Amino acid sequence: MFRFLFNLIKTAAVVLFGTALVAKFVLESNAEPSTQEIDLVAIYGGQHLVSEAEPFYGGKVIAMCGGVLLDLRRVTPAPTGMFIDLAVVMGGVSLVVPEGWRVKFKGKVMLGGWSDNTKTTADQNVPTVDLGGFVVMGGVQATTKSPVEVSV
Repeated sequence: MFRFLFNLIKTAAVVLFGTALVAKFVLESNAEPSTQEIDLVAIYGGQHLVSEAEPFYGGKVIAMCGGVLLDLRRVTPAPTGMFIDLAVVMGGVSLVVPEGWRVKFKGKVMLGGWSDNTKTTADQNVPTVDLGGFVVMGGVQATTKSPVEVSV
């Protein structure tokens, strides 16, 4: 029984890493500072985007064995709201928002974590960034100060 379980885990890991490798060469990012709806891909690497979109609607973020730093402090929120669909597998996403904004995570987490380190006011009319999708063996962090600024 132990040998079967070990072989199953080993096979799943090989398939996961092989799929990520193929996806690295097939998927491309579509994310510039002025892009209103982003497609941000970080596979076996990292992506850093400081968005200045007017308005910003959200988009998709994929992080597989890689990391994404998405800074939204310069965006104008879309009147319909902002939604970011996440797919994080053995990677991480740091989302930086202005002080007072609200971030809501409505996704699924398995063997990973979600952390909201924002400074939100009690006002219900502040801009809200809704996060969906999934996190597997990875992490998502929302904050008001960029990790790059903290380490300097």
